[in-house]
Amino acid sequence: MLSAITATAAVAPPASRSGPGPSPAIPLTTGLIGLFVVVRICQVAAWPVAVLTGGTAGLRSVPAAVTVYAVQTLAVVGVLVWVHGQGAVGRGVAGLDATVALVALVAGGLLTRPGHGTGFSHPALPAAIGAGLTVALALSRRQALAWYAALAVGYLLGVHATVSLGPAALSGAAGNLLALVGVPAAAGLVVGALRQAALRADRATVRAVKAEAALAEAGQRIAAHAAYASEVAQQHRMLHDTVLSTLDAVARGAVDTGDPVVRRRLAADADHLRGLIASAGSAVGMRLVGELTTVIRELAPTGLRVHLRVTDVPPDVPPAVVRALTGAVREALNNVIRHSGTSTALVTVAGPAAGTDDPDPARLRVTVADRGRGFDPDRIRPGLGLSRSVRARIGEAGGEVLVDSGAGQGTTVEMSWPPGAWTSAAG
Repeated sequence: MLSAITATAAVAPPASRSGPGPSPAIPLTTGLIGLFVVVRICQVAAWPVAVLTGGTAGLRSVPAAVTVYAVQTLAVVGVLVWVHGQGAVGRGVAGLDATVALVALVAGGLLTRPGHGTGFSHPALPAAIGAGLTVALALSRRQALAWYAALAVGYLLGVHATVSLGPAALSGAAGNLLALVGVPAAAGLVVGALRQAALRADRATVRAVKAEAALAEAGQRIAAHAAYASEVAQQHRMLHDTVLSTLDAVARGAVDTGDPVVRRRLAADADHLRGLIASAGSAVGMRLVGELTTVIRELAPTGLRVHLRVTDVPPDVPPAVVRALTGAVREALNNVIRHSGTSTALVTVAGPAAGTDDPDPARLRVTVADRGRGFDPDRIRPGLGLSRSVRARIGEAGGEVLVDSGAGQGTTVEMSWPPGAWTSAAG
């Protein structure tokens, strides 16, 4: 009786398995692959050991029995090589294993003498139990049950001469059927339970990851809203100290609106308001408007009239870039005052506009332009303001500077940050 030759196995399914049907191949861990191989080898080795210790009296034809055993062993070896190489049990491999086992059960049983079909003389039964395990690992429950029924029928057909001898033989056959079908069926139930547990764990993990991502996103939104609220409050204070102060002085008649200094101040306040309106959705944009307006106001007593335009400022400009930009614009405007011979300049700050066709737009582009006398950029001496204060500041913040000028054509200083250029400047 071969009920002692049994084994169980269990496997966790892949995370991507979501449907009720079987997957093309069920992955196994290294430990389970090793266990599966050892179990199958022990099952294949059982019959030669039985023949060596118990003899061949129960066989009708030893050569034929050896042939059945050899064919089934080759099939098992092929299955083990495939499983070891792929790290999985495939449906096709399981079907081949079960088919060979079914044929071997019928042929091996017919090769045993009456009364010996339920004992160790049967050359195919031990390895056929392993085929049931392969089916349990690779196929759906319905397919596995169909194969168990086929294997049971095949075994009974092969040993019908022994079963017909009476109750004693039936008892041995029942024990072998339990080993042939019951153990793999139990393994299948374990596999199914583990699959369901793994699926539930996968779903729980996905939910946890989503919840963590949602929490992080909520934290980012809260931080962004806090930064925005702080910037709004700061801009409100600046408006109170600048624009509202100017308007109040004008309303009270405390200043002469015809005074060029007052007019420049009013124009700067107007640019300030326009910039705030244009950047109202970006805390960084509002901060830039405030910083640059402060620079423009500080330079107003020199007689320089600066027009400020701010649009589409990216929301993730680091503080280091804001500081570098403010300092560079200040120096560029100082150069306009000292060298251009004009009293008007234009400062433009813009990010990549929505829907742009540029495949690689600058994250931020700042220009300081005038229509003064201009100069030859190739003759700039190192150490002057443009090189030291503008190029150096922007370069340290990850940006690039391009100077376009010519005699009588004015000067444009363009500062830009390509995508990803200010990663190291964050903080």
